[in-house]
Amino acid sequence: MKRLLVIFLFGFLSVVALGQESVDVGIFGGGGTYFGDMANVDFQKSVNPAYGGFLRYNFNPRYGIRFGILNGTIGAEGEFDSDPWSFNKDVMDISLLFEFNYLKYIVGDKETPWSTFIYGGIGMQTYKYNIKTVEGSVITPTLPFGLGFKYNLSKRWGIGLEGGLRKSLSDKLDDLDDPLSYTNADNIKIEYTDEWHNNDWTAYAGVHLVYKLIYGNREWTLRTPRKKIIDWGIWNKNRKE
Repeated sequence: MKRLLVIFLFGFLSVVALGQESVDVGIFGGGGTYFGDMANVDFQKSVNPAYGGFLRYNFNPRYGIRFGILNGTIGAEGEFDSDPWSFNKDVMDISLLFEFNYLKYIVGDKETPWSTFIYGGIGMQTYKYNIKTVEGSVITPTLPFGLGFKYNLSKRWGIGLEGGLRKSLSDKLDDLDDPLSYTNADNIKIEYTDEWHNNDWTAYAGVHLVYKLIYGNREWTLRTPRKKIIDWGIWNKNRKE
């Protein structure tokens, strides 16, 4: 937990250093699961609780960046190559995401009460592994992306639903690192996976609760009426056009 708080504080300071347009802080609670080399996975036993927090810096009502941390258990029970296989481990996920609101959205603004959104970015995961009696730990890059829905609760509070996938650039998550590889008669190792071509994914879905930490720029005005809010224009009355 101490490591989690240190990383989150570092991310907070990094994002706030960009400026004070608008900053939201949020918490996330939900579940996480895995997709990989295993077959016949018992889905009910593969979904485990996940929790985390994030800090979001909003450039305007349409675009923002989000630094977040997720932590939880990733595991599954199933088969590999017709033999029983299972794993269960603690996974920490850290990400920096670009977030795009389909509609213009500001937490607490009555004219922008809700929006769907998509996100994508870069991240990393850290976890331990045990492969063929060899134990170790991994810090691997990930490619996260997903979508969700946001809704205002009050002047400073908002709620949302979201779900996303993380493509891992390591094949050790399920303790099956390139499990189909072998050495042929010429003593040449035949490999099937690498960092970019492997089967390990994680998926997270849940609810987030957001608090408007810094209002920042209060002068954002919608250029178009609500019925045409899909318009891309964002106008600041102090800006010369």
